Amino acid sequence: MGAVRAVMMLALLLLVTACTITGDEPSPADPAAPAPTSALAPRPRDVRIDGVDPCSLLTEAQRAELGLDARPRLDVGPLPPYPGREIPLCLFGGFTPRAVSVAVSVVSTAGVEIFTSGELVAELQSVRVAGFPAAEARPTRNGDFCTVIVDVAPGQTLDINFRSSDPQPAASQQQLCAAAGRAAEAAMSTLLQLH
Repeated sequence: MGAVRAVMMLALLLLVTACTITGDEPSPADPAAPAPTSALAPRPRDVRIDGVDPCSLLTEAQRAELGLDARPRLDVGPLPPYPGREIPLCLFGGFTPRAVSVAVSVVSTAGVEIFTSGELVAELQSVRVAGFPAAEARPTRNGDFCTVIVDVAPGQTLDINFRSSDPQPAASQQQLCAAAGRAAEAAMSTLLQLH
């Protein structure tokens, strides 16, 4: 399981340092614009994720639709940039029609403001997932993954990381972000059914 978390930690560490916000929000690089504490719209309601198993958030049918045919693997441990030592993460893999992996993390120790604070090496865009505010983070130094972070409750986020596992990725970062968005929609659909 250490390899699963090591890959995710590397991906998230690549994000941590400085960020450009796109969309309707001003860029923190603009000296006249204050750095946002939360650049996202209000959520329609709070959906607490304490104790939710991340492996339960993508059903077998959803995994088949996303091309994730490997058995889900659960891991619990630290995951930068989130505080706390017990962040549950489930890794879903697929090989047909392309080699990809999706990590779904249930973060009950930090809100989306970690990503909207202007300290990531990524282009951050406000999006909506199942009616909830979310941020799409496209790393500027590594184009083989994309992350969607959904603001589900105060101090809680659902983090979906979609990455190409091919040595020479056939998918563009835009395609990876679109796939991350579909995975996030699926996970949120399941989560909302649990509440």
